[in-house]
Amino acid sequence: MKTSSLTGSRVSMAVVLLTTALFTAISPIKAEDLNALYQQGRAAYYRGDMDTAYRLLSRVAAANPKHAETANMLAYIRANHPVKDDSLKNQYAAVTLPKVDMTDVTLKEAVEGLRALAKNASDGKVTPNVIIKGEELAGKKLSLSLSNIPLSEALNYVTQMVGAKVTYDKHAVILSSQADTVISSGGGK
Repeated sequence: MKTSSLTGSRVSMAVVLLTTALFTAISPIKAEDLNALYQQGRAAYYRGDMDTAYRLLSRVAAANPKHAETANMLAYIRANHPVKDDSLKNQYAAVTLPKVDMTDVTLKEAVEGLRALAKNASDGKVTPNVIIKGEELAGKKLSLSLSNIPLSEALNYVTQMVGAKVTYDKHAVILSSQADTVISSGGGK
């Protein structure tokens, strides 16, 4: 009888040790690590790197939801610096165009060509929504020959060739002239 008791005690002790080791391995972030994350997130926040601050401070908030300073900084980031939605850009990057060959076409014609190529390359799943701001920009000419290129890169090439800028919005790609960007951000004359 004593042998089975000792064996049962050893098994129980082994289970306790294993459970303790398991909980230690998956325990929440340690206090000093949490403080380091907070300090890194806070530093990113004050230097204006809101993406990094949001990522780090979100981890702090998950581990300690009652941390007031973290909650305040996250609230400010959510209200004033919405997280960028790159899903459209990622979707366009996933479509590889086998061959792009355009000679002396307008930007508008190039965009229509890319739209058709993307639709074919994705078996009809991706039809790019591209908006060109301004008739002058839409009429600029370009020539291009590329192979096995992601749609997002092809859009970058055509816009660079006509001196335009690509902006990914939630539902569309917006092509605008560089001059529009300088005037809107520089205050104009």
